[in-house]
Amino acid sequence: MDKRFALLSLFGFIAVYFLFATCRVSEQILQGSLAAKKPPQPISKTSHVFITNSRPSLSGSNQDTKTHSRNGTPISLRTEIYNGTHQTDDKRSHATTNLSSQSHDNGWNGDDGRYDLINNDAYNKGDYFREQHSLDFNPAVDLQLNTTVACKPITSIVFIKTHKTGSSTMESIFQRFGHHKNLLFALPKVKQKFEYRPFSRKFIKPWPAKFAKSHPYYDMLVNHAVYYRPELEATVLNATYVTILRNPVSQLESVFGYYEFAEDMKLPEDQNAFEIFLNNPWHYYTSKNNYMKPQSWNGQLFDLGFDAKSFNDTNAIRAKIDVIDKEFDLVMITEYFDESLILLKKRLCWSFDDILYISKGIRSQSHRYNISDEMKNKIHRWNAGDVLLYNHFNETFWRKVKEYGSAFQADLEKFRRLKMKLFDNCVNADKTDNSTSRGITIYMLNPNHLGNYCKDFLLIDIEYTRLLKRKMDIISTETKTKTLNTTIATTTN
Repeated sequence: MDKRFALLSLFGFIAVYFLFATCRVSEQILQGSLAAKKPPQPISKTSHVFITNSRPSLSGSNQDTKTHSRNGTPISLRTEIYNGTHQTDDKRSHATTNLSSQSHDNGWNGDDGRYDLINNDAYNKGDYFREQHSLDFNPAVDLQLNTTVACKPITSIVFIKTHKTGSSTMESIFQRFGHHKNLLFALPKVKQKFEYRPFSRKFIKPWPAKFAKSHPYYDMLVNHAVYYRPELEATVLNATYVTILRNPVSQLESVFGYYEFAEDMKLPEDQNAFEIFLNNPWHYYTSKNNYMKPQSWNGQLFDLGFDAKSFNDTNAIRAKIDVIDKEFDLVMITEYFDESLILLKKRLCWSFDDILYISKGIRSQSHRYNISDEMKNKIHRWNAGDVLLYNHFNETFWRKVKEYGSAFQADLEKFRRLKMKLFDNCVNADKTDNSTSRGITIYMLNPNHLGNYCKDFLLIDIEYTRLLKRKMDIISTETKTKTLNTTIATTTN
């Protein structure tokens, strides 16, 4: 009896054990099945992920509002310079911890000279470290974050300069961008501008034959050149074309004052020389003393390749305007310079830092003339072609602003904040250089400036062209040296 009871108890215990084990296995299987169907958990707030807003691009696709650094990597966090320190300006949500505390040393101890960059070989080659003195830094590089490129910055550009429209400031913007990306510039053989006739590749400062063979096209052409599409297309492949226009009234007055027409044409100094010119413009236009003849009648149309022989042909002018409208990607407007740069930034997929500037070529009061309503009317009649040109693109400009979308005003305000802080930190507000010819005011460096970063912005277009030519000479010398060494090695062997 006792043995039978013991056996029943043992069998009962074993049955209970197997029943319990079976239930546990079933529970684990069920949990595994549920886990497989469960959606992924949100990423924790300490993960390296940026949360950004987006806006539709002009093409209708979604383009991330992240701007781009010089190497094309997105920037979701930007810094502003304020009182010598870097502060974050990006108000969008981001999930990287303590990014705003990533500061950089501003302790540059350079002199306040304006020309020392030209003689700095490391700078001429574009080798100096610039990121830590920029208004923005690149978290994808500095913090080794994984980000997604929204668009690729455009680097193939032809900029057609028009005279006295703010084009020198624009040229400096393009030159600064291209210099620090080591882009190839088509540069004039002599001085800082190509000839006053339709552009030809023959006007370009040549590269060594071996280098030219491996680099048949240039990345940028931004110095003064008269627009001629076939030759430009053979110079910069698949380029984005940009130019800038100014109200013909203020543009002609600026040309007259800057190029000192009154002195060349022997006009009296005790009267309004500009008014005297407008009383008989054809006489002075055809004068042998008019050394800037192309700019004294519809100069903006001339720069854009229109033949002066057809200046009185309204139909031909309208046809030319239609061609320009089709062939140019962006026509900027001087009176809305910052607004134009916002459009340019989006069109080129550049960053705010890329379009920052300090104004160049500002005339002093000694080279300015008062303009009465009667004089304005005379300019409208004399420069009727430029008036048609300006009115057309002033209208298309605002259509582009509307197409930009609701983010335009916010982007414009942000850009202006950055620009003001750049000026405050880089420019000596109490000192300017007015010793140059033609009464040009040149800003001087703030004694507490941010080193090469600030000097970079104060280079005028002539200095930048000189710098780029020197850089070109360095590359040419290195190319010739390598070719010579290869020849010697081959001969020796």
